[in-house]
Amino acid sequence: MLHDPLTGLPGHALLLDRLEQSLIRARTRGTLVTLVLVTAPDSLLEAARVLRAGLRPDFTVARYHETVLAVLAEHDFGDGSPISALIRQLVGESPQIHWVTSDGDTAPDDVIATAENR
Repeated sequence: MLHDPLTGLPGHALLLDRLEQSLIRARTRGTLVTLVLVTAPDSLLEAARVLRAGLRPDFTVARYHETVLAVLAEHDFGDGSPISALIRQLVGESPQIHWVTSDGDTAPDDVIATAENR
């Protein structure tokens, strides 16, 4: 499913495609990709709304799993800590947030697995 019917956000399949494309751009342009997973069991719709409204338009906010949202961001330098901090500011303290940054030399499945296990 390309778009999630509950949130209206890109769904799992579209997120994977965008992640793969972002990793290719990172490899070829020398940029970075940060994937942030946000577990929001009590307020998924509110978290989706707040993230979509509060993040840059070129960031992808997607529904990754039933209660997990994903944010995919491409950037020129640094790591994912400023992006993670902004997401924490937007969604509050209760959701769990896990993130990983890649230079594009990692397979999409490995990027996701690393973020899930942090």
